Amino acid sequence: MCAGFILLGLVCALPARSALGDSVSLESQTAHLERRLDQLDARDDAKYAKGALEQARRALLRASTSPEDGNAASRARRIADAALVLAGRQLARRKAQAELFATQRRLTAIRERANAQRRALEALMRDRASLARSGERP
Repeated sequence: MCAGFILLGLVCALPARSALGDSVSLESQTAHLERRLDQLDARDDAKYAKGALEQARRALLRASTSPEDGNAASRARRIADAALVLAGRQLARRKAQAELFATQRRLTAIRERANAQRRALEALMRDRASLARSGERP
C-alpha cells in the first residue's frame, strides 16, 4: 500500500515537473526575446526599424501580462520573435543600402578624377602634336 502511494506520487509529480519545466522554458524564451529587443533597440540606426521594434515590444508586454493564457502568451512570443527578425532584416537592409550609396559616391568621385585626368592628358597630347607640327621638340 505504501508502494502504491509512492507510485501515485511519482505519476502525479511527473506532469507537474513537466509543466514547471515548460514555464521556465517560456520565461527563458521571453527573457531571450527581451535581450534581443534591447540589443536592436540600442543600435544607432534603430530608428529605421521603429515599427517592428514597437510591435515586438507590445507583443512581449502581452506575453508577460497574460501568463494564465498559455496559448495567447505563446502566440505573443511568436509575434515578438517575428517582429525582431523583421527589425534585424530592416536594419541589415539599411546598412547594405548605406554601404551601396557610399560605394556609389566613391565610384562617382573616381570617375570624375579619371575624366579630369583624361582631359588633361588630351590637352597635353594636343600641345605635343601642335609642337611637333611646328617643328619644335617638346
